[in-house]
Amino acid sequence: MIIEEKTCIEAWKKSLNYIIEKGIDFVDLDRRQCREVLNLIVTITEPEKDNEKLIDAMKKFEWIYPSCEELSAVMFNREDSAIYEYSYGPRIFNFFGKKDQVNDFIIPLLKNDKNSRRAIISLFNPSTDSETLNKNIPSLMLIHFKIVENKLNCTCVIRSNDCFIGWPGNIYQIYLLQKYVSEKIGIDTGTISTVSCSAHVFHEHFENIKDIKY
Repeated sequence: MIIEEKTCIEAWKKSLNYIIEKGIDFVDLDRRQCREVLNLIVTITEPEKDNEKLIDAMKKFEWIYPSCEELSAVMFNREDSAIYEYSYGPRIFNFFGKKDQVNDFIIPLLKNDKNSRRAIISLFNPSTDSETLNKNIPSLMLIHFKIVENKLNCTCVIRSNDCFIGWPGNIYQIYLLQKYVSEKIGIDTGTISTVSCSAHVFHEHFENIKDIKY
């Protein structure tokens, strides 16, 4: 399934609605009831317009959702966080203490070759993540940047995507990263697409999702 909308919030609502209507139920290893669709592709054509509204939408529920400032700090932090179970910043900006994938690779590459198809950030490390007992591995697998018509498009592959709780924060962080790279190379931001191998929601959130959808 391919979903394309202008804004983040409309893409989110449409994705949630599609999963509820078309998804298949199963029970995961944590004994939580899930509803899932496979290989869901979502494209936002103007992600700069309302990305903070996603975070605002989550704040009305009973749990504490990270603020925009927190999400930004976590995304650009080079060190592992003791607060968050998993953060992407260290793997993006300090991959196992060896590589800043953005400043040392993506930005110089796209400055030198605006037609490059090699601008990929990898977050999965087989040497540590390919262990059957290791559950604490990134959901975000890779981020690909491509300049199209002098705008920076971004595509993300997500192996396991909680589209209700996780997707809003992920999209906001991805937009911040896209904006950072685009400003460094001197062009505008373009589209953001997510490819979710497992796009799912949990049954316990169905009532909350109804408040978002309509």
